[in-house]
Amino acid sequence: MMRSMYSGVAGLKNHQTRMDVIGNNIANVNTVGFKKSRVVFKDSLYQSVRGASSPTNSRGGTNPMAIGLGMTISSIDQVHNPAPTTITNKTTDMAIDGSGYFIVSDGGSSYYTRAGAFDFDKLGSLVSTSNGYCVQGWMADSNGNIDTTGAAGNIDMSGFNTTPPKATETMDFTGNLASTLEIPQISGADIDPTAGDEHPDTANSVITSKEVYDSLGNKLTVYFRFFKTEVETGPPAVNDWACDISLNPDFENAAGYDAATDFEAVDVSAGASPAGDLNFIRAYNIQFDESGNIVDADNSQIAITIDRSTAGADDIVMEVDFSQLSQYNTASTAQVDYQDGYSMGNLSSYTIGIDGTIQGVYDNGQVMNIARVALANFQNPAGLIQAGSNLFQESNNSGDCVVGAPGDAGMGAIIPGSLEMSNVDLSEEFTDMIVTQRGFQANSRLITTSDEMLQELVNLKR
Repeated sequence: MMRSMYSGVAGLKNHQTRMDVIGNNIANVNTVGFKKSRVVFKDSLYQSVRGASSPTNSRGGTNPMAIGLGMTISSIDQVHNPAPTTITNKTTDMAIDGSGYFIVSDGGSSYYTRAGAFDFDKLGSLVSTSNGYCVQGWMADSNGNIDTTGAAGNIDMSGFNTTPPKATETMDFTGNLASTLEIPQISGADIDPTAGDEHPDTANSVITSKEVYDSLGNKLTVYFRFFKTEVETGPPAVNDWACDISLNPDFENAAGYDAATDFEAVDVSAGASPAGDLNFIRAYNIQFDESGNIVDADNSQIAITIDRSTAGADDIVMEVDFSQLSQYNTASTAQVDYQDGYSMGNLSSYTIGIDGTIQGVYDNGQVMNIARVALANFQNPAGLIQAGSNLFQESNNSGDCVVGAPGDAGMGAIIPGSLEMSNVDLSEEFTDMIVTQRGFQANSRLITTSDEMLQELVNLKR
């Protein structure tokens, strides 16, 4: 009889513990990144009354008899299944779509969390808004390259508030040169593309320009003038074009122009480049086949040099690529599609991609990689130690921490501008609450019934 009473006491205590866990789950139903817990019961010790006996030839065997001594808690498990996300539209908020945990550091220890409520502090460090711990990741180098094979560290944007200027090194042309343009005539003969004193008329030319940059970010304009020089009937048929390149929009009409000293002709088809600084260069033998395509795309570039010593900057040495041009019977649209130089820029905004890459957007039009957020994964996430504040720590049973980039090696992707909500299901918790309450009531009734039986025993002596 006393055993039943103590079994009831054990039931009361452990059902109260289960109610405590349920209460904590419900209290955190709106806690960002919260992972709920559950209580699992098991029966307790047994007092053996009779052991088992083996059967003989004359009688059968008997089963053991034992009286249970109540129940106890088997485990309080963490449930780390993912939860839905909610859109916050805050750039630095992040949720994880899949496996992994954000890594944050207090300067001495590392912690892990699914709560991606982050922001940049006044020093430029990406930190958790709840405790100021620094988010871990990899920083980009000066060229925007990010090496994720090294150790992760604090994400610090303070060194990326500006981006230095970059001199133009590459210039690519695209578009069309109208096949209907006529070859310019000089005294009744076709123009000689190698002669510095023979120049095309405007009506049969295609003129365009592009701004380029030197090593100090100074901007200057380069002018281009395309014209047809020869039609080779072949076979195969080939159309030859030339391109005049100058810093002066007047080309040969510039004041003080001297063809003997200012002009240089370069055969593009031979893979040649000018020998000196840019003043007036004519790139000739830009050849198109009968289909209107460049004849030899691999030999349709020249490297030109622009003297910038007067500005105290390095000379601009850039490759001009004509290989993407075409020659069809349509309007001339030839223009520079791309040049890779730019002036100094100031950071104006930033974005975060699904791969965890933080990119800075600068007021000079450049977009540069700044950092990439790191994620951690564990063989047994349920073995992590709950450290409070939505943080977890590694334990002896969680497995080793595996660090990787979002989207790589089984890591989940980043959902920017969102937060992962709690994985608490209220309907499930309320159901468990009812079951726990009834279990508590039943154990209470067990104690009162045992007490009544003891009372009857006492009343035998009146």
